[in-house]
Amino acid sequence: TGRSVTWTGPGFARVPSGAGLRFAINDVPFAMDFYITIRYEPELLEDWLASVAIQPAGILSGQHCKNKILSQEPHALPLPATKRIAILQSPVCLEPGTEYSVDVYFSQPSASDTKAKSYILIDALGLIPRIGSVENLCSEKDLDEYQKYHCIEIASEVGPHVLPEACARLIVSMSARIHNGAVACKCNPQGSLNANCSRLGGQCQCKANVVGRCCDTCSAGSYGFGFHGCYACECHPQGSLSTLCDQVTGQCSCRWDVDGQRCSRCLAGYFGFPHCRPCPCNGYAELCDPLTGACLNCRGFTAGSRCERCMDGYYGNPLEGESCRPCMCPGAPTSNRYFAHSCYQDSQSAQLVCNCLEGYSGM
Repeated sequence: TGRSVTWTGPGFARVPSGAGLRFAINDVPFAMDFYITIRYEPELLEDWLASVAIQPAGILSGQHCKNKILSQEPHALPLPATKRIAILQSPVCLEPGTEYSVDVYFSQPSASDTKAKSYILIDALGLIPRIGSVENLCSEKDLDEYQKYHCIEIASEVGPHVLPEACARLIVSMSARIHNGAVACKCNPQGSLNANCSRLGGQCQCKANVVGRCCDTCSAGSYGFGFHGCYACECHPQGSLSTLCDQVTGQCSCRWDVDGQRCSRCLAGYFGFPHCRPCPCNGYAELCDPLTGACLNCRGFTAGSRCERCMDGYYGNPLEGESCRPCMCPGAPTSNRYFAHSCYQDSQSAQLVCNCLEGYSGM
């Protein structure tokens, strides 16, 4: 909350330096040249480098890419720490009906072997059509404007942005050409306010805490997708490990000693949220009042807010590890021959002394 939007979906891959990811491309709609893009965010303010290699899974059958052999050599793509998207400047020709594999390895050029391993967060790999590779689409003047206004760079940014009119016109033309006309909005009826979407890009109007072009996903920090939209997680800031919750159940990720859907109370056996401490019951009870810590259901005939003494009719010292034994005055407290309030053990003689009811004596 409060930060600029840098992600295009609900999650990302956390990749260590020296590791890689494989992306599968199997939905190319139109044979043409594409720029490969990577959306990313380093965990630390450090520059990274990506090595990108692409190859088809089978033999290319179409005519468009026949004379444009894919380079088997990996392309180097710098990932500056201050940016969030990198575009490979060498376009690749892709065509429908073929699956392609894109292998991307991530490294840090300036990293030393002795330092701790760093990570980079990878949001997505994207394809941006090269508008000049489509025949009979636009004039040289249009292409010059497309370059002049940096249409690719602006359109590829995450989050809200305003496109120059020339960019919008050309992107609409390109989209219509690729998809053989306009594309239906496909607004999710549960997550959208209505069935209308933006003419450029197809973004639907989403209900509260709903995201996605079709308004079909709960935003980060919300859950329970339905006709109401999504509910905010509201994870307790002191009891939870994250502001995110399970997008179906709404369960927040709690500290080990905290419980509840929103992580807003101590785990059973602990008290004093948010500084949860074990119930101080000297081993004679598991549960206590979650606010005061007063012990509940003391065992072994103990009593007191901490199960620290024997209940009336029993003697012993639970704090010293002595079990509470019945006062035999002269019978046990549960018998019909018990005629005392309480009893104690004389420290000198170790004799049991009964505090007798009126009219009885300990003779």
